[in-house]
Order: sequence, then structure tokens, then C-alpha cells
Amino acid sequence: MSEEKQVSNETVVDSGAENVTQEVAQNEYIAESKKYRKRAQEAENKLAELEKKLESQENLKLKEKEEFKTLYEKVSLENENLSKKAAKWQTYEENRKTSLLEQLPKDKREQFLNKDLETLELVVSTITKQTAPEPQVRGTVKTPAKDVSGWTNMSKADRKSNWKDIVAQYTKK
Repeated sequence: MSEEKQVSNETVVDSGAENVTQEVAQNEYIAESKKYRKRAQEAENKLAELEKKLESQENLKLKEKEEFKTLYEKVSLENENLSKKAAKWQTYEENRKTSLLEQLPKDKREQFLNKDLETLELVVSTITKQTAPEPQVRGTVKTPAKDVSGWTNMSKADRKSNWKDIVAQYTKK
């Protein structure tokens, strides 16, 4: 018996030591990956900055050589690409706005028609969070029993319409 307890205690100590070494190793890997990521981000920023400088120097050279035609073609091509992207964005924004406006109640749609996309998304998300879904109840709804104790004082039409309740009242007794 005492040997079994010693064996089980030793395995617990060993697993704890392994967990500590694994955590230390993981922390080292995490620190190393953060260092590499920071270096990569710095390199990307530097590359983008150098590309901008190179492009501006190229434009200056073209201006100095008075090759405005080449410069014009280059800028018009860039303008065309940006125009295509702008058109795509505008159609996306219009479609998104209409879908968000459809989620709003009809009386509030006109109020938010001219708002920007971020505001509209915020409003729709807050409204949808506020309206809690109705709880799902199983079974049927029970209607409260009618008080038909004074059936003798009822008119003939009332007695006829409430006859089931009158009979049910007496069958319960």
C-alpha cells in the first residue's frame, strides 16, 4: 500500500515539472515569433516608404524631361483603376444600406435613409439587441374560465353562446 502511494506521488511531481518546462518553451517561442513579426512589419513599412520615394523621384524625372505624355498616361491608368474600385465600393455600400434599412421598422426607415453606413450598422445592431425574441411555449394557451354563475339572469342569446361553459361548470362539481 505505501509503495503505491509513493509511485502515484512521483508521477504527479514529474507531470508538474514537464508542464513548467513546456510553458517556458512556449513563452520562448511566443517571444521569438513576436520579434520576427515586428521585424517583418518594420521591413514592410520601410519597403512601402521606399516605393513611394522611388515613384516620386520617377515622376520628378519625367517632369524634368518634359515627358508629360508618359506622366499623363501613368496617372490616367491609376485613375481608371481607382475609379473601378470606387464604383465597386459604392454598389456594395448601397446594397448594404438597403439590407440594413429593411431590418428597421417601416416608420424609422426614412429617418435613417441619409445616414452613413457605420451609423446605420450601429443603429440596426442596437435595435436588434433590444428586441428579445418571444419565448417559445409548448402546449396550448388556456383561456380563463368565464363566470357563468348567474346564467339564469342571462338573455337567451347569451345562454346559447355560453352553454358549454355553463355545462362545464356543473360537471366540475
